[in-house]
Amino acid sequence: MLQLKNKTQFEATIAVFPNENAVDTLYIIVKATFLSGNKIEIAKNQSPIVMADEYWGEPGQSSLKYASELHLTKRSTDIVMTGKALSPDKRRVSQIDAMLAVGDRKKVVRVFGDRRWTHGLWGLSITPPVPFESMPLVYERAFGGMHEINPDKQEVLFEARNPVGRGFRGKRSKKELIRTMLPNLEDPAQLIKKINDLPTPACFGYIESSWEPRKSFAGTYDDAWQQKRAPYLPEDFDSRFFNAAHPDLVCNGYLKGGEPVMITGMSHNGPLKFKLPLCKLEAAVRIAGKTEYPALNLETILIEPNESHFSMLWRAAVECDKKILKVEQIDINTKNLQI
Repeated sequence: MLQLKNKTQFEATIAVFPNENAVDTLYIIVKATFLSGNKIEIAKNQSPIVMADEYWGEPGQSSLKYASELHLTKRSTDIVMTGKALSPDKRRVSQIDAMLAVGDRKKVVRVFGDRRWTHGLWGLSITPPVPFESMPLVYERAFGGMHEINPDKQEVLFEARNPVGRGFRGKRSKKELIRTMLPNLEDPAQLIKKINDLPTPACFGYIESSWEPRKSFAGTYDDAWQQKRAPYLPEDFDSRFFNAAHPDLVCNGYLKGGEPVMITGMSHNGPLKFKLPLCKLEAAVRIAGKTEYPALNLETILIEPNESHFSMLWRAAVECDKKILKVEQIDINTKNLQI
């Protein structure tokens, strides 16, 4: 009988899926949650492994809160941050910059108070931001959205990178844009100045699988796929599909742990600085009496600074093919942990 022996202090599970080459594969997932208060320490209450996508609101009409952690392997580490931007000392501000830096990855989002398009001397202008103390960092407040042109014919234009956002013009006239909301979240290098601007949506959260750029990596599901390949992934599937972080926060390879982290604009008390724990895990998989030791790669770092915790998720893959029923035991151990 298959047994999973998790000898770590973390959450762990296994799953079996056909991989990109339609070979039955055993996936081992380990998720560690740490507190990031005065010192880094292992959280007593470990966050569960996310079994299915969770949304901030209605699925399909809101952005992802947590992406499912049951999937094939990622080719590099995702860095994700959720929560609210918070003003210094709880002062009301018109704008602040929220910044996340992990290793060589760095992203800055300029956070504005509510603004609208209004009449200006030479066309439309932007109202001054309404002062705020906190602002949710969700894609609903980043550039994007949709424009329903003809409800009867179901004609809809939308921003493929973020259909739930705000600021997308579509085919609206200048008159129709009066009083419409602009994004609260912008990239400082692509600030909106004109009504036709199409900046990259700025956020630190997960990107939904049906949004770009992930959708372009999903492959082609046509008649040829239906006849020759289904139910397996299409031949033009790109594993970058599984990287759900903002493109600016997808690493070039796997992080190892020990990388410095710096966060600003997410606390009333100033910047947050720490190093990721250096954690060496080992998975031993016994199949038909033989033991394999697949590499556990650090695939996702989720930081929730308002909650003073973060998680690190590792995944390993073992191709089993016809031996999937001969997997006898999986042992997961912590070989080394430096906090």
